[in-house]
Amino acid sequence: MNDLQKVLGLALLSAILDLPWLYIQAPAVKDIVRDIQADRSMNVRLWGAVPVYLAIGYLVSQIHSAPRAFLAGMCTYVVYDFTQIVTFDKYPVWFAMADSLWGGLLTSLVWWVGVHLGLTTPNR
Repeated sequence: MNDLQKVLGLALLSAILDLPWLYIQAPAVKDIVRDIQADRSMNVRLWGAVPVYLAIGYLVSQIHSAPRAFLAGMCTYVVYDFTQIVTFDKYPVWFAMADSLWGGLLTSLVWWVGVHLGLTTPNR
């Protein structure tokens, strides 16, 4: 399997493993977006998820341990979530913290499953 195939596999795995979090958090996210957008509802554009999951797939392909995967994922989500706090008055700190922890957990899960599927390798 070449590197591109591995990144694509890790990207797909990231999207699949992210689904429970997205489902569980959907009501809270809808409320947050409505508060930020002055009562306008959320308009989901799924195409935007493609580069996000490709980036996560590439990131995971460069990592060789679960703790580093957790830290890389958490840091990636921290950049996003806390930029939202800087940008939007009504973006809740509790959600930024929870989502950042989820980013770490998701990335380490993707790394772990990816190792077992042969999509990435542990400590070289």
